[in-house]
Amino acid sequence: MTTIHDITNQLNAQYGEALQTKDLTLVDGAYRVDTLQVQGKEYTASYFGKTDLSEIFPDYQYREFWRLESAYNDFKDCPTTDNVLPYNNYPMEIEKGQVFVIDYTKADGSVIREYHRADGNTWHGSPVTEEFRIAE
Repeated sequence: MTTIHDITNQLNAQYGEALQTKDLTLVDGAYRVDTLQVQGKEYTASYFGKTDLSEIFPDYQYREFWRLESAYNDFKDCPTTDNVLPYNNYPMEIEKGQVFVIDYTKADGSVIREYHRADGNTWHGSPVTEEFRIAE
C-alpha cells in the first residue's frame, strides 16, 4: 500500500526544488473563501462546494453552498418563508447561529438564490435551517 509519505518522497526525488506544494485545506473543510455582498454589506463567505440535483430533480442541475461568517445578528429578525432544509442536505456541519447562501442552478442555466439560517428549529424531528427573505 502506497502512503502519502511515499508519494511525497517519490515526487521530491524526481522534481527536487522544482516541486511546490500548497495546503488546500481550509477551516471546517471549506474549499475556498469568497466575499459575497448581501444588502450592500460584504461578508466573508466560506464555500463548501456543490451537490448534484439532476437525478432527484430533473429541472435542476446542482446547488452550491456558502456560509456567511459572523452574519447571524444581521439577519436573525428577517421573516422566514416556511421553506426548510434539513441539516443532512448540507455538505458541512451546521451549528445554530449560522447563515447560508444556497444557489440552485436549474437545467436551463438560471439560478435561484436562497438565504437560510440555523435558528435551532426542527421539522419532523430533524434539525433544519429556514429560508428567510431579505430586501435587496
